[in-house]
Amino acid sequence: MKKLYTLLFAIISCLGLAQVSTSFPGTGSLNANGWSTHSGATPGQLTITTGSLTYSGLTSTNNKVALVAGNTEDVNLASTSNLTGLVYYSAILNVPSVAGLHPNTAVGDYFLATAATAGTTGVTAFSARIYVRSGATADTFNLGVLNNSGGTAAPTFVTTDYPVNTPVFVVVKYDFASNTASLFMNPAISSTEGTPNATNNTGTTLAPAQIASMVIRQGGNATTGTGNVEIDELRLNTTWADVTSPALKVNQNAIAGLSVFPNPVKNGVFYINTDANAERTVTVFDILGKQVLNTTTSESAINVSNLTSGVYMVQISEEGNTATKKLVIE
Repeated sequence: MKKLYTLLFAIISCLGLAQVSTSFPGTGSLNANGWSTHSGATPGQLTITTGSLTYSGLTSTNNKVALVAGNTEDVNLASTSNLTGLVYYSAILNVPSVAGLHPNTAVGDYFLATAATAGTTGVTAFSARIYVRSGATADTFNLGVLNNSGGTAAPTFVTTDYPVNTPVFVVVKYDFASNTASLFMNPAISSTEGTPNATNNTGTTLAPAQIASMVIRQGGNATTGTGNVEIDELRLNTTWADVTSPALKVNQNAIAGLSVFPNPVKNGVFYINTDANAERTVTVFDILGKQVLNTTTSESAINVSNLTSGVYMVQISEEGNTATKKLVIE
């Protein structure tokens, strides 16, 4: 099975499908829009708010996510496939004020990371973490990076004080071989990879076996924690170019309320539900990248009884948005 997933990952790369790529369409809680709550006392606190964040050269659409100081919900979005080797993610970030942030002298708290697993329970091994704290001057903030946990793990901060309420574009690189995370601040869109602003390998925990999801985390409390942070245009993939292109390759989970079930498929039929339940095009690829099903339908039921047991990719397009998911047929 591991070989099948490895081959499937190679096929996904050839097809140009993003592993996680979302501009946060829809409204309401993240856990009603494709994300899974895995921690926190109050599910549904993390919400999509209206309006996009902008960064020069980057096409920004739809809405954004808002962290609120004092909230505690943590969520994750599964990657299309499990990633190893070199992994990159990027996002536009905005810190509207320093309210709720740790002071400049502290290690801060992290609000974005990758995880080795996905789902509602047992989400573990948070690597490639972005930390935030207040800056040394008034109304500024600092960002830092930590590879993972273990030992006296402390993030490495970029010493630049960034003004609040001014969006920044960040790229994080995680290298499994060296168990190292690097943070790039405000790189130009469509640029080549340059020198990181901060690199960290202080966490002594071994590199995870894989990266399987993106995590948004709310930490600390209302006065010392992750504060109020806005996140937009979030991407996870395996090359620098994938996460710094002018527009999202594929709006992974960009279809509001999308659910594909049951998965694994046991009786030759799976179902697709969305908020709109509009006419959609459904395409299924086998592990060799061959298209084995293509249909346009308004029905939720998709018959795959003619397909053999195995691992597939299903691509769903509805009302101008596209999402791609792994599909297992038993």
